[in-house]
Amino acid sequence: MNKKIVFQISICLLIICGCDKDDITMTTGIIGTVEYGQGDCMPSPDPKYRVYSAYNGRIFFIVKEKLENLGDGDYDKLKSSSINMKVKNGNLSTKLPVGTYLVEPEDVYVYSTKNTIVIKTNEVTYADFKFFKCTSY
Repeated sequence: MNKKIVFQISICLLIICGCDKDDITMTTGIIGTVEYGQGDCMPSPDPKYRVYSAYNGRIFFIVKEKLENLGDGDYDKLKSSSINMKVKNGNLSTKLPVGTYLVEPEDVYVYSTKNTIVIKTNEVTYADFKFFKCTSY
């Protein structure tokens, strides 16, 4: 009988320990939304006429210092080795190490304060992003 109880307790512990933690327990990272649009940029349209929708795709968190020190290095290699995640329906939520990052979608390069974030110890950063890809200039 004791073996049966030990076995049941062991199974319960395995189930409890094997479960993923929710983002609610996140202490250092980012939560926000990502919107994406694309269209003709010639002549340059007033940004208020651009149409955006919830982004579905990969987002990259490029360490700003590494980007600034890249010089003539390989940007694509830096980007591919950066922290990245899949965003669905524009929902962004992930843990990140402390640091300053440039947030980029797969196919748009924007270097701006609007897509630069600072992740601090034991703080969740809340940020929303809008990216627009020009299909012609």
